[in-house]
Amino acid sequence: MSRSFNTQSTYRNSFIWDAHAGFSPFADLELHFLKRWRDAGVGHVSINVGYDMMRWDETIACVAHYRRWLSEHSNEFLLVERFEDLRLAKKDGKLSVTFDLEGANALDGNIEMIGVYHQLGVRQMNLAYNRNNAFGGGCHDDDIALTDLGKRTIAEMNRVGMMVDCTHTGYKTSMDVMAISAKPVVFSHSNAFGAYAHPRNVRDDQIQACAATGGVVCVNGVSTFIDGHSGAIESIVDHIDYIVRLVGTNHVGIGLDTVVDPKEMPRLARKYPAAWPDYNENDWATMRFVVPEQLNGIAEELANRQYSTTELSAIIGGNMLRVASNIWR
Repeated sequence: MSRSFNTQSTYRNSFIWDAHAGFSPFADLELHFLKRWRDAGVGHVSINVGYDMMRWDETIACVAHYRRWLSEHSNEFLLVERFEDLRLAKKDGKLSVTFDLEGANALDGNIEMIGVYHQLGVRQMNLAYNRNNAFGGGCHDDDIALTDLGKRTIAEMNRVGMMVDCTHTGYKTSMDVMAISAKPVVFSHSNAFGAYAHPRNVRDDQIQACAATGGVVCVNGVSTFIDGHSGAIESIVDHIDYIVRLVGTNHVGIGLDTVVDPKEMPRLARKYPAAWPDYNENDWATMRFVVPEQLNGIAEELANRQYSTTELSAIIGGNMLRVASNIWR
């Protein structure tokens, strides 16, 4: 059966959401490459301002730099303050941007910092980045439960209107998080373990628990987690297909985790070796990333696999738009 709609028209008329871009949070980074997302038709992208291995004050310095840069380029980009800003940016041809934190160490142990980060533009956070911390478990460490501090963190994130993210989080902690969160939970850049067995990918019951919260699992475009080598668009859509078979089209999205500089990940790994305990130099040398310009190709492949125009629009952005409308203020 051939599709009965124009994929490019559907792509242009959809609100496209990249739930996480993977470049590093450096306080001197020029963000001109964000134009690639805008030029690719993306409506919204979340960008990282901190990892667990950074000091909390380094994260604040990065936030300050990114805020200034975005304000100096406000003719092209809009830092979101409230949900309505997403539509306003789209109407004005701008890329809307929010910040995310990969690990809660940026709180310096104080959950009152969540409200501060929210005021500064952070709208998404996971509790642990690969390794265990005071809040819970990481996916490359001993599998531990959510701690009492982690439980209080989830409650405060729910209260202030910050998305709870379980990417990079350990199995037990993620399941605990999804059991107690009063708001939908997302995996902002995680692929399906059942489609490709990598320890960073998420199990079937994690996907089902996420959907039960009303949340979304956003597949990433990193070859290491897609198929181990090529990171082909067809392989990305295989992960989407897998998640759809488990929980339907309303609970899957895109979070490319794009790193635009090929030298960046090897440099980070040498600086913070403990953060990636299961990787080696060959892993970094062979890692490939899907870039924003390929989102159009993902839409084409979805259409080729007989996803309807409504389903396609939901997957490439509508599902995350729905979740944000439930959480953001």
